[in-house]
Amino acid sequence: MFAAVHNLARFWQRYENLNLKVAFFLVSLQLIHLYWLTADVVVKRITGESAFVLSQSGPVLLLFVVIDYIEIPALITGLAYYSLSIYNHRKGSAKNALFLAMLAVQVFHIFWLTDEVVYDVFSGSSAIEIPYYAAWIAILIDYLELPVIADLFYRTFIKRERENQGKLGEWKSSLYKTRY
Repeated sequence: MFAAVHNLARFWQRYENLNLKVAFFLVSLQLIHLYWLTADVVVKRITGESAFVLSQSGPVLLLFVVIDYIEIPALITGLAYYSLSIYNHRKGSAKNALFLAMLAVQVFHIFWLTDEVVYDVFSGSSAIEIPYYAAWIAILIDYLELPVIADLFYRTFIKRERENQGKLGEWKSSLYKTRY
């Protein structure tokens, strides 16, 4: 069993940079989902009017459905990335554990209270009776993706750029030393 886990970890480690980019892309698509959630569910519940400016039919509806289903591979890649970071005892393991927990709560949310149920509860057309506070908790759980998206963005673009600049500076310094 340990050998299988070790082999899987080596595989993910070999493709860590690709996994990071895929995780960032897939998890970032959830920003579109959060836009819908905020504009059509939260704002509508608070003000009575939807702030969602797109038509909820045809290709737009299909786009939102596809993005909603992309959440599953997004969670898998994100969970794999943060799990591997913890497994490798990298610096910032506590922060990685926090982001891993945020994503794990998302998995729980998928099976506990779907966005469709929350939408139906707020619109008054739900066949399932749940308290409003449970629906609000489910919405807040969706927003736990925002810190993960920010961290993946940082690791994908800013941290990599800083590492590359550091390597370039070392290369220039060694080149300068060999010439003079």
